[in-house]
Amino acid sequence: MGKRLLGFILVLSVLLLSSCGQKENKYFKLKGEFQTSKTLKIVTKESYEEDCTVIDYYISNVGFKEHSIAGDDNCFELQKLVDGEWKRVGTKNDHEWTLDALILEPHQTEERQIKLEDYFYLPLESGEYRIAVGEYLSNTFKIS
Repeated sequence: MGKRLLGFILVLSVLLLSSCGQKENKYFKLKGEFQTSKTLKIVTKESYEEDCTVIDYYISNVGFKEHSIAGDDNCFELQKLVDGEWKRVGTKNDHEWTLDALILEPHQTEERQIKLEDYFYLPLESGEYRIAVGEYLSNTFKIS
C-alpha cells in the first residue's frame, strides 16, 4: 500500500508541476498557398506594442467586381516569421468558423478586429507578423 501511495503522489506531483509552466504559443508549418491580391487588400497598422490586446484590420475590395470573403470574423490565421520562414501561430483553444461568405461590392471595406486574448497566449513575442484570410495575405507588421 505504501508503494502505491508513493507512486500516486509522484505521478500527481509530475502532473501538477508540468501544468504550472507558462503557456506559450506554438508555431506550425503553413498549409496551402497564400498570396496577395490586386483586387483584395488586407491592411493593418505597421507596428504594435508587445502588450497589445487587439489587432484591427481592414479588408477592401479595390476592384470593379464583387469579391467573396469568409463571412466569419474569426476566420483568419496569424502568421509569424520564424527563422526566415512564415509559420502559423497556433491558437490556445480550437475555434470554429462557419462557411458563410460575405460579398464585398467594388470599393467596399470590411473592418475586423482580432481580440488576441481570445485566441493566443499574451503577450505575443516580438517579431514580424501577417494575417491570412482564406488564401489572401495582409501587409506585414511588427510587434515590439
